Amino acid sequence: MNRRHREGREFGLLHVALTVFLSASTASLASAADIDQSQVCLECHSELAAELSANVPHAPAVAGECTACHNPHVSRFSKLLSERPGSVCYGCHEEIAQQAALSHVHQPVAEGTCGGCHTPHGGEHAGLLERSGKELCFGCHTDAAQWGARPVQHTPFSQGRCEACHVPHGSDGAGQVRGSTTEVCSSCHTVDATFRAAHSNSPDERAACQQCHDPHASARAGLFRASLHAPFEAGDCTVCHALPGASEPFRTKLATRELCASCHEEDVAKVQHARFPHVSPADGDCAACHNPHTAEAASLLLDSEQTLCSSCHDPGGSSSQEPGRFNSHGEGLDCTTCHAPHGGERALLLVAEPVQHCSECHSHEHTVSHPMGEETSDPRNRQPIDCLSCHGIHDAPHDSYLYRSGERDLCVSCHKNLAGE
Repeated sequence: MNRRHREGREFGLLHVALTVFLSASTASLASAADIDQSQVCLECHSELAAELSANVPHAPAVAGECTACHNPHVSRFSKLLSERPGSVCYGCHEEIAQQAALSHVHQPVAEGTCGGCHTPHGGEHAGLLERSGKELCFGCHTDAAQWGARPVQHTPFSQGRCEACHVPHGSDGAGQVRGSTTEVCSSCHTVDATFRAAHSNSPDERAACQQCHDPHASARAGLFRASLHAPFEAGDCTVCHALPGASEPFRTKLATRELCASCHEEDVAKVQHARFPHVSPADGDCAACHNPHTAEAASLLLDSEQTLCSSCHDPGGSSSQEPGRFNSHGEGLDCTTCHAPHGGERALLLVAEPVQHCSECHSHEHTVSHPMGEETSDPRNRQPIDCLSCHGIHDAPHDSYLYRSGERDLCVSCHKNLAGE
């Protein structure tokens, strides 16, 4: 048999073998396609049977399309998901993927943890929610759960219809609100004669409703917040604003700081003239921290002191090995216990010199140990030694708020002669 004939015969045999193999593979794939996936999966995952028969099933699950979400053999992701959890869901739910790209996104959506709110196979609540909407939201938003005890409640809130005002996945409105405040509120509250009379005939349908009303619940009639600005409580809006019939009815009579100074001269002067102002005199705006009409917190603050202050001042700090470990100094203390809120004559806006102020609570510390005060000098910066030479105010990597380990490192940072021992 010559070489060409032999090669031709081998090629023919290879072709036949390949044809048989492909035919068998095709038959195998066809057989695999005919497999009842849910039946096969339930042989091991019997606990999912109840979810698959729930009142609200997930379409791929009830159709037995387990491989629409899972790889049956191996995966880099938990539960053998074919992709990351969020990506798997976005493959079908494109509208959620679009909401996840907006400016205000619900944290579980941003993290791709859809299973935190939804059951993946089936459940008893609409939208495959783990629980009813109100209970589900309160599971994370514990402050909202407490609002339920207030006597005056906004109807959607009392009915547990959070989605009436909020988009559960994401929106371009702060707090995931469905559009601007006026758009959301006017969708239920018709501007009629009653509305006009309640608002002194001002065009309040164009105003920021939440500046005066709590959108969830309140102890006051009209959903007014706990703390009221004196002119607002007296109903004398024209103390600060132009008359209702003016061309610019919400215009304040003076610039914000000048207007506030007409009553709160001392506080505004601290911002403008203190050695250490809280903010730059050029940039200071009272409305950055205070609501000029109503607020839940004292002094008309926009939020609690710790929450408000930490929105600019990260309580974790950069010095801590465990950011946020000591993110508040003492239980129940407000920021203004130690800091002057508008401005002062001491660094860090401290209300008094550190040794004097700290000793009000820590009277027993260092009474017979390390010298402090004007007579001592810190060799690292040539400044008088005080409590802050060794301790952080809010956070530090070591116990007792120490910057360095009290076993040795802290001491030798000043006492270099001890470093060689």
